[in-house]
Amino acid sequence: MATVILRPWAPEHLPLLLAADTADMTRFLGGSEGEDAVLRRHQNYLRSRDGGQEWMFAIEADGEGAGGIGFWTTEHDGEAAYEVGWNVLPAWQGRGIAREALSIVVDILRSDVPPLPRAYAYPSVDNAPSNALCRSAGFADHGERDFPFRGTVLRTRVWALELHPA
Repeated sequence: MATVILRPWAPEHLPLLLAADTADMTRFLGGSEGEDAVLRRHQNYLRSRDGGQEWMFAIEADGEGAGGIGFWTTEHDGEAAYEVGWNVLPAWQGRGIAREALSIVVDILRSDVPPLPRAYAYPSVDNAPSNALCRSAGFADHGERDFPFRGTVLRTRVWALELHPA
């Protein structure tokens, strides 16, 4: 398996966002955002740690950019929680990169940020690899939910991971 390292999002990571904004990579997210939206998101990622509640990382595999992963605070059914999201570029998919990156993020969520009881992920019900990743990472399946995202509504599977059980 490749050596996976997470790097705090930096200006040089813009090509990772642009590479992830293809029809194939965004088919479960309602489609491509377009360059202007990607540039705005990149600026948001650069500011992500300013408040401490959103952390974005570039995923490096064997020293090369392989994708992105991050987490931010959200509310789920009236409870404060973290939400986790990721992407891995096609050349790196199927190699355990996302699993290792998610494992690192879970460790951060359990030790380096203000404690919240749970983290959630909301992959499309049709995104078999992301749903399998959630299952293998120990997230519990909480059914399906419509999820507003980028001006559309996605049908998602709700995955929850206990971070700090009561």
